[in-house]
Amino acid sequence: MPKTMTLKEARTAYSLAIEASQLSQGPIFVEHKGRLMAVIMSIEDYQQRFPDEYDAWRQEQLQCLEPNRSAFQQLLPELLKIHRNQFVAIYQGRLVDADRDRIALVQRTRAQGYRPVYIQKVTKEPRVLTLNGKDLTFDLKDP
Repeated sequence: MPKTMTLKEARTAYSLAIEASQLSQGPIFVEHKGRLMAVIMSIEDYQQRFPDEYDAWRQEQLQCLEPNRSAFQQLLPELLKIHRNQFVAIYQGRLVDADRDRIALVQRTRAQGYRPVYIQKVTKEPRVLTLNGKDLTFDLKDP
């Protein structure tokens, strides 16, 4: 069932606290001064309702990350010497941070304004992703 939330003016930017459980109940309609301003829905709902737009958005995100992903592959031999089994953040083609804790690394890179940033664990083994039930293997040793 859709839920309506009302924005209230403040001295700073608007903010709205939304719990994940609220999104599972359906779209949230955001109002300001009685006027509908936005609809917030879970990514799963968005993907189901707008598959073409979701796919286009996903492709755009992947394209933005591609230069940093390529830089990661080029830097990998050196990263294996210094940051093996750590997560690294690559921004504008260079290493900007590293940490064993991926969440801490994500939080720091966001706080620094690094976007888009490519975060990957530094390992010698190939990376295996499962997309639509099919395994895709990426051998990070070869450019």
